Amino acid sequence: MKVQAKAGYAFASLDDSDAGEGLAIFFSQSATDTQRWRLEVYATLDNGMNMLVGFFYVSPPNAINPPTGPLSRQVAAAVCPGAKSWEVIASAVGGSAAANNEMASIHLASSKCCTAPVGVTRVGERYGFESGVAAAPTNFNVLPGRTITRITVSGIAPGGQVNLGYGTLATVPTGVVLTLDPKAPIVSAQISFNLVNYAVEYLESA
Repeated sequence: MKVQAKAGYAFASLDDSDAGEGLAIFFSQSATDTQRWRLEVYATLDNGMNMLVGFFYVSPPNAINPPTGPLSRQVAAAVCPGAKSWEVIASAVGGSAAANNEMASIHLASSKCCTAPVGVTRVGERYGFESGVAAAPTNFNVLPGRTITRITVSGIAPGGQVNLGYGTLATVPTGVVLTLDPKAPIVSAQISFNLVNYAVEYLESA
């Protein structure tokens, strides 16, 4: 199914005799695309109820440079005991005016037997890394689809700080190294650094 960023929400569904408790979600974009997408996954159970199984974000193939990721790829798997059919709702997240004209494709495949964890799990994630010297207040943007796996900072002057956006500043004295391992999405859109050397490791979607 084709989806367009400026269309708002688009729906892909799978409801046939082959649908079962497991779902594979495939996504295709062009190499020059920059649009990020939020995908919500719903399952219809054998009692007729339609339930949210989970959601995740899809990063464009060029989110990490280098290298460019595959243009057509499996981005996630979902498992829901008792599922009889599936629906995925896709919506564009932010993006420029040019990105709002981009098109993408979703393909769903289901099986009555699967071994993935229950819920929605991204697959084939790509590793990214950025570092720098924050001699003055510096922000690292946590774009939709980035899962922060590790933050390492070392104080380079009195007053060194790191702020994850939760209202609490972590002070990093001169010469002290602080390591955080969230291994989870960060709610804040920015991580702020000041008077520290910093390195941020993260995962993007396939």
